[in-house]
Amino acid sequence: MEQFYCLSVVMNVMAALILMYGIDFTRENAGNLPETVEKKSSRKSTRTTVKEKKELSIDSNLLNKKSFRLIVGIAVVVVGLMKVLSVYEGIPIIGDLLPAVAGLAGGASILLEYYVTSTSSDDFELADNVKAVFIDSRKYIGVLCLVAAVLHFVFPGALLL
Repeated sequence: MEQFYCLSVVMNVMAALILMYGIDFTRENAGNLPETVEKKSSRKSTRTTVKEKKELSIDSNLLNKKSFRLIVGIAVVVVGLMKVLSVYEGIPIIGDLLPAVAGLAGGASILLEYYVTSTSSDDFELADNVKAVFIDSRKYIGVLCLVAAVLHFVFPGALLL
């Protein structure tokens, strides 16, 4: 179906943007960003520096909001599952394997990061293999999602894309 084809491309791009450019909340100092940058009252200090502009853009960035990440993570996993079950053109399952796997991996990475940062229990420990694949290498999963989305968009009729 054309709807899942479009959703697959869009959701893989959104997951790639979150994973590549979003803040990793599992790092210890990721949550310590300032809420706002205060400007001083003197005329000289009303200009914002490059560092202040970067801090402002990070704080107001939609990619770094936890609720947005949760919604995108769930949507990417659902679209990835639907891409496995339904196919746009070609052979079932194999025809859309790369975008489906990329979507499932990207969504799992986003949802695991959300779950790890939102749990308050101290006895929760994520397995080292799972942490190494989905949390520590999140940028590589983001690149995989972006490559899958671009290839799927450019070559819609290819057998393995």
